[in-house]
Amino acid sequence: MKNLVLIVFLFNSNYLFSQSGELLIQQYNKGPSLDNYYSKLEVFLGGNLFLMNKNEKTKPIINFGGNLEVEFNISKTFGVKTGLYHFPVKYFYINNENLRDLIEYNTIPLGIKLVPTKKSKFSMGINYNIINKATFYDENLKGEYNLNEYKNNLGFFISYEYLIWKIISLDIKYKFSKVNNIDKEIKQEKYKGFMLSLKLKIFKTTIINK
Repeated sequence: MKNLVLIVFLFNSNYLFSQSGELLIQQYNKGPSLDNYYSKLEVFLGGNLFLMNKNEKTKPIINFGGNLEVEFNISKTFGVKTGLYHFPVKYFYINNENLRDLIEYNTIPLGIKLVPTKKSKFSMGINYNIINKATFYDENLKGEYNLNEYKNNLGFFISYEYLIWKIISLDIKYKFSKVNNIDKEIKQEKYKGFMLSLKLKIFKTTIINK
């Protein structure tokens, strides 16, 4: 674990403080304008804060997760994104505050992004939510629901991202899911709410000119 932390630290130190090609172009005024440059591939790691609710009979509980995002840039202002999220939905029941549910998903997003400015991104798309675990808490009692009573579901997201500093950005998403109305034997698990992410860019390809 210590070796992994050291590798990540050295990688990002080099990424932050080395003179990149685009900086040299800016300093010496050689080559095309920086505005024409972008990376084809970028990879991000993030920590997430969730506030997700199920329905009008429940209240959300703050929970935490993580993500790995990959962005494929088709142009400077347009791209496609995917990745993998640990996505927990936690809430309590209004008529019994001691009873809480924690539904955990592994989520694969697929969306498009627009980049109107150097510091701003807008994105929207779908989430495929693979149910991983369903836990209930009732005071000191803890147990697990039968996963056969649940089904993977499809969700949607819309987000705004702001670049805070170099490789660090803040992303806020609104997420909601489609209810299963086909199989009445399956619990109609759904969610809606907000996700706040602090993201770190850990990799990008060589910047190219278009």
